[in-house]
Amino acid sequence: MIRITLLLIILALVTACGGGGSDNVINETPTASSPNQNSNANTQNSDSTSNSTPTSPTQGLTNAEAHRFLRQASFGPTLLTVAEVKETGYAAWIDNQLTLPWTSHLAYFDSLPEPETNQEGQSNRVDTWLRTAVTGEDQLRQRMAYALSQIMVVSQNGALFEHPDGLAYYYDLLVENAFGNYRDLLEAVTLSPAMGIYLSMLGNEKPDPERNIRPDENFARESMQLFSIGLIELNNDGSNKIRQIGRPAPTYTQDVIEGFAHVYTGWTYGGSQSFHNPSKNMRTQMQPFQEFHDKGQKFLFDYTILPANQTAQRDLEQALDSISNHPNVPPFISRRLIQRLVTANPSPNYI
Repeated sequence: MIRITLLLIILALVTACGGGGSDNVINETPTASSPNQNSNANTQNSDSTSNSTPTSPTQGLTNAEAHRFLRQASFGPTLLTVAEVKETGYAAWIDNQLTLPWTSHLAYFDSLPEPETNQEGQSNRVDTWLRTAVTGEDQLRQRMAYALSQIMVVSQNGALFEHPDGLAYYYDLLVENAFGNYRDLLEAVTLSPAMGIYLSMLGNEKPDPERNIRPDENFARESMQLFSIGLIELNNDGSNKIRQIGRPAPTYTQDVIEGFAHVYTGWTYGGSQSFHNPSKNMRTQMQPFQEFHDKGQKFLFDYTILPANQTAQRDLEQALDSISNHPNVPPFISRRLIQRLVTANPSPNYI
């Protein structure tokens, strides 16, 4: 069973020093909560810095080393945090960050005056993000959540423009799960109403040929392509696996997408009394309506077959298990976190 613990990745990333690449991190996807907010200045390539990674005060951290570390592990160094890192060393600073309670974006958003328009609500949400990034004590957690928001992307553009509180709730899920297990994070993201709207899983129904209804494939496709395994099977160093005929091996086919699309049926807003006329609760997980969930057998990748007549919850659990246990997840996600925290073009050995 393959599992990625995000905490272990963080420990490796923020004490690492290189892996190749340019000085500027390429932002491949828009962020969830801060349009046009550029953190590239905070994620420098460290090939030009020393390869030593001192972890105790006796090793004598320099100002440059402390600054380099804090540009990667936080939203930028301050006089106070530089002094703290130089005094305690990298590991002790990380250990202290792990003990801090996580700062909620939704809580601060709710403390602001009630917005009169959606535009004002979105402005409040961006203000919330900026204030938390600048003043939050849990800098390492917030920095990790920001990296995750560039992988598991939602956007205020489109249907979510009228739900700034839903975007703040979604970002809190990334913050809360930033040090946890990738499987748990994947489930939290899958069942969030913001993601349900953005990639049209919310309200997805089982097949009904008479009504010309087919399960929506949007989330099934994007959750694999962008959030977990990518398009091509990878070696542990991030290089493509090559078939005997000399071509890269795809991670999934259209049949696999359709299998997952049938898994993601029957879910809508939490607390709803009706599937087709739900309450628009953007602040809690989606809930299933079993009568709208496809109960048929489902074929997933790697010969994984979900038996017929399972509940929506059981199908979802097994489907997410099959994704998180895929051997592509470690190199695929590690590369993207390295790009967002350390360097734009990591070497195979670094991955």
